[in-house]
Amino acid sequence: MAIKATITKKNERLLHTKSGNRCAICKTILVDPDNPSLGCIGENAHIYGEKSDAARYDATKDESFVNSESNLIFLCCNCHTKIDNDATLYPTETLFDLKSKHEQWVVEMLKQESVSYSFAELEVLAKYLMTSATSIETASSYSLLKIDEKIKKNSLQAFQMHITMGLSSNSTIDDYLNKHPDPLFATQLTNIMAQKYQELKARGIDNDEIFDELWDFASGKRSDFSYKAAGLGILTYFFEKCEVFEK
Repeated sequence: MAIKATITKKNERLLHTKSGNRCAICKTILVDPDNPSLGCIGENAHIYGEKSDAARYDATKDESFVNSESNLIFLCCNCHTKIDNDATLYPTETLFDLKSKHEQWVVEMLKQESVSYSFAELEVLAKYLMTSATSIETASSYSLLKIDEKIKKNSLQAFQMHITMGLSSNSTIDDYLNKHPDPLFATQLTNIMAQKYQELKARGIDNDEIFDELWDFASGKRSDFSYKAAGLGILTYFFEKCEVFEK
């Protein structure tokens, strides 16, 4: 789908992340894991319409709000067409409620999987990360910043809940790394995450987008809640314990 220039990449990524890459109405996954180059196959639907001839248009709403994540709902093409063809059945109040309930459902699903994913998911993701690495240099040091200080330093307050959720599975990550037969495995993963961070930082995007892209990377670009939870665990483990996000 062509992305409207009026919706920023940051707002789009935030919308997709909070939606779990799923349609807020029918729950269909809106990415194609077998064709990563295709990217998103969902639609960023406006709740208050963007133009005067659009469904639910309200002239009192300014453009910055209308095109913000707060006024967008992530939908498949069928559900998008349905809400725009029947604005009486889908007024703004109904859509804001659907959006809120769907995003809360995503949070609850991630919470459930954060305490139930296993070595099986970690093994799949670790293999993906190792094969995604190019040239890797040794990480130089470890951060002494406390997690709250690191979140503040990197302006990641928008992801504080997710970081806390990911850290709840630290013991699972620790156990997996400690039982791995390769004693250098943890260091290799640390270097891969640090390298990926540096690549993203060099693109000039802000830390919210970097965190989101790192989460996507650590999850093997999968949208299954078990892999998203395991990927979040991997990311937050290294976020807390090493210098990823420090430079």
